[in-house]
Amino acid sequence: MTSIIVLIIILLLFLFSIPAIIFLIAYLAARSRRKKQNLLLQEIGTPEYYAFVRYNMGNAQNEFFKIKAFQGSGMIYIEGNNIHFVDTLHQHPHTFPLHESSIKWEDINIVNGLLKWFSVQDQEKKYYFNIESGMFIFNLNSSKPTTRSVFERLLKYQSEIR
Repeated sequence: MTSIIVLIIILLLFLFSIPAIIFLIAYLAARSRRKKQNLLLQEIGTPEYYAFVRYNMGNAQNEFFKIKAFQGSGMIYIEGNNIHFVDTLHQHPHTFPLHESSIKWEDINIVNGLLKWFSVQDQEKKYYFNIESGMFIFNLNSSKPTTRSVFERLLKYQSEIR
């Protein structure tokens, strides 16, 4: 009888440890993301406008077989008459001149996990962006911008310089 009770206790401990591990991983990932975002802000200073984003470059947006819906994370910001993008690994930075770039609402992409996207394209490159939302439980900030609000803000800056 006592061996059954011990077995049940071990089983319950195991079952309760799985959600605890999942929450721990989510918490550590959110903390790491905030640290990377703060480092990006320290590097570039205080831009006129900025938003932390997830991105895809070019054809990667529509590839069906991939591990995750985005290539990486970074920051998009306005400085002067340009939209700047820098990723957290500094592998794919790009500057889009506002007067020569196309800013387009791409809407929901089924291949990319039903996320809403917008694109910014110049003569050289096309990037797709969406807002980095992370796990809901660790992002309760209602003042955080949406993908649509960042898109509209970029259009507003573009219309002001044209």
